Amino acid sequence: MKLKKFLASILAVTMVTGTCMTTWAAGSGSAAPAAPSAPTVEATGSAGSAAPSAPTVNVAGDAAQSGASAQASVAWAAESVKGAGAAVTIAGTSIKTTMAGSYAAKTIQGMAIITPADSIRSSLNLGSGQTPYIIVFDTDAKKSYLAMNCVNAAAEAMGADVVTALNIDLGAKSNGKYVRLANGSVGAVIGLPKGVDTTKTVSVICVRPGGVITILPDTDTNPNTVTFEIQAGLGTYAIVTK
Repeated sequence: MKLKKFLASILAVTMVTGTCMTTWAAGSGSAAPAAPSAPTVEATGSAGSAAPSAPTVNVAGDAAQSGASAQASVAWAAESVKGAGAAVTIAGTSIKTTMAGSYAAKTIQGMAIITPADSIRSSLNLGSGQTPYIIVFDTDAKKSYLAMNCVNAAAEAMGADVVTALNIDLGAKSNGKYVRLANGSVGAVIGLPKGVDTTKTVSVICVRPGGVITILPDTDTNPNTVTFEIQAGLGTYAIVTK
């Protein structure tokens, strides 16, 4: 299926986040900003779960908070799939991604997983026959309006501007089926969209199912990229500048 159909079908992903709670990632070097009054209720998202075989990915919110779940159909665009070890151009620099996946986001200048391949399995606690796999695509308020409400509230509290937002699902494939994972993380580097003011400080707002927000600092020194940790499972990751 063509990429435009892939993006059109992907997620009304209302990650079913009725409330938001902001946390500040360790190592950011700054105190957490005070969250706006509306999204201050703590909401813990549900853990990962097995997803059905492609092209469907179930996106589950915290049933205790929302009493509902969202489901979206994902068409696997062949042109966006890259194998482990494939070269990716990140803001003009070639980097090899260490994880296979569907890298379908178009608003950024490339993305690669940079955790060493031999460390990914242990980090994600993969079982026999499982291979790591990641799905990345652009999102916005129309596709993920509740998650983006949390993103915008956090950005406002920080005094930051949202540059772009991605939905990222970090999981594995087993016997041809996609499996959502609950634990672990991998490092990623993303080329910032063209036109971003590279004199500003970049960070990432992560919203997880259930509404928990984490502010992730940029851990590299390249003004054209942002490097951060992606958690297992589904999340909305918004790049912001301040």
